[in-house]
Formats: sequence, C-alpha cells, structure tokens
Amino acid sequence: MKKTLSSLSLAALALFGAQTVMAQTTAAPTRADVKKETAEANKAGAIPGTGTGPNPNASPPVSSKSDVPRADVKKETAAANKAGAIPGTGTSNVPDAAAGQTTPKEKAATSDTTRDARKKTTAEANKAGTIPATEAQMQAPKK
Repeated sequence: MKKTLSSLSLAALALFGAQTVMAQTTAAPTRADVKKETAEANKAGAIPGTGTGPNPNASPPVSSKSDVPRADVKKETAAANKAGAIPGTGTSNVPDAAAGQTTPKEKAATSDTTRDARKKTTAEANKAGTIPATEAQMQAPKK
C-alpha cells in the first residue's frame, strides 16, 4: 500500500512539475515586446493595409514624393480652378454630384411666395395637426 501511494504521489508530482516548467519556458511576450515586433514588421512592409509596404497591385514601385516643384503644382491648380475644371470649388463648369451642385445653365427653382406667407401656411398646418411631430407620426401619417 505504501508503495502504491508513493508511486502515485511521485507520478502526480512529475505531472504537475512538468506543467510548471513548461509554463515558465513559454511565457507570453510583454506589451513592449509586441509593440516592438509590430513596429519592425510595419517598417519592413509585412503588414498589409498600412501603406508602408510594397503595393502588390502596382507594377513599378510608386514613390510618394513628386518630382514637380510645389510652386508649379500651385500654378497648375490655380489655372485649372480659374478654367472651372475642378468640381466643388464653386467656379467649376463640372457639376459636383456629392455637393448637389448644378451646372451654371441650370438654375435652382425659386419660390414665388414670401417668407411671411410660408410662415403663415406652416403655422396653420401645425395648428391643424398635419405636420408630424415624432418619428412614428412620420412613418404612419394620418389619412
């Protein structure tokens, strides 16, 4: 009986002792280690989507720096803006769909009612209850 008990305790000690040793050898890296590894991988271009690595879609490597001097770029941009070739600047002949701009030929429809008349009509509609006050009323209007 003593022999069985001692061999069982020895087996348990070996099992738990091995786990403790294994846990010490495979410790998790610290936050600083992970940050350092990530920074190195990012610098090497190994992390896709960060814009620092090589672009697999571009055949020749694309440089982020321009060969054109800044003054020349500013002149070209000013000339294009003056000619109306840049949408969204207010001087363009090209409509800017995102901003809801129209071409110079198209004019926005103007109302022939005065502000006071619109205010009066709105006040009457509000008093009659035809203007919805809540989201639920807008979703299910009165018939």
